[in-house]
Amino acid sequence: MKRFAVFLAALCVLGLAPERYVRSVGDYAPPDVTLTDMDGRRLLLSEALGEGPVLLQFIFTTCPAVCPMLSATLAGAQDRLPGIRMVSISIDPEHDTPERLRAYAQRFRAGPQWKFLTGRLEDVVDVQKAFGVYRSDKMQHEPSTFLRAAQGPWVRLTGRVGEEDLVSELHKLSDLDRGRRIYQEGALGCANCHRRSGFGASEGGVFVPPVTGPFLFQLGHLERTDLFRELYQEVQSKIYLARVRDPRPRPAYTEASLARVLREGIDPADRNLDPLMPRYPLSDEDIGHLTAYLRTLSAAPSPGVDAETIHFATVFTPNVDPAERRALLAVMEAFFQRKNADTEGLLRHAGGSPWYKDDLAKGFRKWVLHLWDLQGSSESWRGQLESHAREQPVFALLSGAGDWRAIHEFCEREEVPCLFPSTLLPGPSGLYTIYFSSGLAGEASALARYLEPSTRVVQVYRDTEEGRALAEAFRKERSVVDLRLKAGDPIPRGLAGDDLVLWLDEKDFAALPPTALAGFRRIYLSSSLVEPDPRNPLREKLSFTYPYTLPGREGPHVYRVRAWLRSRGIERTHERLQLNTFYALSLAEHALDHMAGSFSRDFFVESVEREAEVELNPGVFPRLSLGPGQRLTSKGCYIVRLGEQGIEPLSDWIVTE
Repeated sequence: MKRFAVFLAALCVLGLAPERYVRSVGDYAPPDVTLTDMDGRRLLLSEALGEGPVLLQFIFTTCPAVCPMLSATLAGAQDRLPGIRMVSISIDPEHDTPERLRAYAQRFRAGPQWKFLTGRLEDVVDVQKAFGVYRSDKMQHEPSTFLRAAQGPWVRLTGRVGEEDLVSELHKLSDLDRGRRIYQEGALGCANCHRRSGFGASEGGVFVPPVTGPFLFQLGHLERTDLFRELYQEVQSKIYLARVRDPRPRPAYTEASLARVLREGIDPADRNLDPLMPRYPLSDEDIGHLTAYLRTLSAAPSPGVDAETIHFATVFTPNVDPAERRALLAVMEAFFQRKNADTEGLLRHAGGSPWYKDDLAKGFRKWVLHLWDLQGSSESWRGQLESHAREQPVFALLSGAGDWRAIHEFCEREEVPCLFPSTLLPGPSGLYTIYFSSGLAGEASALARYLEPSTRVVQVYRDTEEGRALAEAFRKERSVVDLRLKAGDPIPRGLAGDDLVLWLDEKDFAALPPTALAGFRRIYLSSSLVEPDPRNPLREKLSFTYPYTLPGREGPHVYRVRAWLRSRGIERTHERLQLNTFYALSLAEHALDHMAGSFSRDFFVESVEREAEVELNPGVFPRLSLGPGQRLTSKGCYIVRLGEQGIEPLSDWIVTE
């Protein structure tokens, strides 16, 4: 019966032999919408698609030709793909009720792994737009099937796809996913040395070569751009320099020669690898999976890059002070203008530049900045971010400000690098989002470590995101008497103890009655919420957490950045924010220079990790440094008091990370 259904579907499409379908790969971002299945249950689209392998089609039940062909193909393949989710979404939801979808499913003998979905018209349209298949007239829709392995991009098959094609394509995706897990997570630990990007690394005179698809599976020869990348601002031993400059020509790798180099340490030119390279007795099956994955590794530029431009975005959430937004954007716009003027000059004179710049010219791009202003409640931000990314994919997010949790989740989910947003509430440690510090949680942790264990501490905090973050981090480090203030609660009177920790903002602190402070020896606040003011009449009792460079101890580089701002007519209205923005942009530029035209998002993150200490620290924080897997550049905090001359340290730099 299933074979007959496939035959009937083929007859509906002119009765001709199937032409070859068009295959493409895309980073589609399904929207966060709720649909209805054929049993009348409401469920999130993400729940329907799941996290494992899935096949997705768009159909409608009265379609005369295309949809029966698509559905018959899934019907024929479902028994051969046990455990693979199949999802068919109606593009005519006003007609296709759950009852009609149930009858359609029975027509094609759909098994339990196959879901049919309908819903509100606007939600279904959003899903079609996300996958690039929306047509205002449903009779013009294309025969497209989307496939995704457990992780990674979607594969789109447009045209007459047969049962064998689906099975073959899904097996290929499965091979890629298994290869990815072998490379990133398996016993080999390839990504530990060669990194997730495959571009390798160098450290302490040890050179770890690239293993990207283009590097391995093409004729091996030395390129000057690769040489520049490995030697750029590096001080290395003579042995290292000789190793990097060695052209070492070799044939392109094949699956067989890759197996030999992994098992025996002998490359396609019959040369022994460095003894530091381990040997792995992988099975033929694992070698096949790994080869399939390595062929794709950094083989094409990441989204957000085309032949002439590289796209970036900066994000603001609704709670950002408009003055801070203007101050940050003034720096970004001036930096982008300067960067593009330099690029235009280099491209105009590339042929007459020093020996390496004519090769590097292929990496020059115009920088384009997109503003992603989020609106409404944080629950809607995910959809807004995905909509922005569909409209114009970006290579990375730079700077920005606000509540960062939803943006953090978006960047980790979509694998978009995010450098140095201005936020007091960083997200959890991830792969793609890099922060200046741990924010309020780090300040609370530093204070908890500073206070004597024997002191009786009373902690008062407002029941806000900021207050809870401070209180929870402090509570993790030591015992404390807690007092939580809900919205509208007055500041209490008559508190007593050795030390009082007030996680309050300027408004709450100003409203605090003096009698509430009389019974305490010392009062501690966060300088991120309350600006230390030497004129405060309570100054002798006040101390602050202070995660910044102490006043007067900034390095000389701060004068360089101030001069840059002044030369472009930028008023220093929010200096810390502006200095941090300049550092984020400078580090991004420095990392891209080091990459020499290899536009991989993973390689960009790895280059930022490597170059953070090389790029000049503008002085907001005492020290900025990163390393592989590190996501905080400043890792501590001072405890300070208000002296006659201003801010004075009570502690050394307290490391909290």
